[in-house]
Amino acid sequence: MKKLPKTLKLILIFALVQLILHTIGEYTICGIFYSMEGQGILEHQLLMFSAITGDVFIGLGLFVLLAFVNKRSDWFLDKWQRKDIVIYLLYSILIAFYFEIHALHTGRWGYQANMPLVPGTPIGLVPVVHLLIILPLSLIITKKIYQSKFA
Repeated sequence: MKKLPKTLKLILIFALVQLILHTIGEYTICGIFYSMEGQGILEHQLLMFSAITGDVFIGLGLFVLLAFVNKRSDWFLDKWQRKDIVIYLLYSILIAFYFEIHALHTGRWGYQANMPLVPGTPIGLVPVVHLLIILPLSLIITKKIYQSKFA
């Protein structure tokens, strides 16, 4: 990995970190808060694979957006600026709302009675908080890995 360009190293580390964190998060959250009645094991695993890969691509989209705004792919190795935090918050919340509404509307999944909802909406609070936590945590872990191995 030493011969790869810095941007590619950062993207690969970030994608791998996200894959691990989203896998843990999705399997934990789905078992507690989601209702997927009528699904067989294969159908459930395909849905989980889809959710996890979707989450990873959501994170990569944020990575690319913030790299574009900051005009450099390693922007998060320094202290985050206010604009980075605002973009990350808006992006995470809007994306989480969109995918939850879409999945609920199409019947892709439903919520158990214990799922807390975002006040005034039918959207589960847990998946929104999941993205709000996992995306910056992935960047922080990526930064630590990159600095310990490649800096």
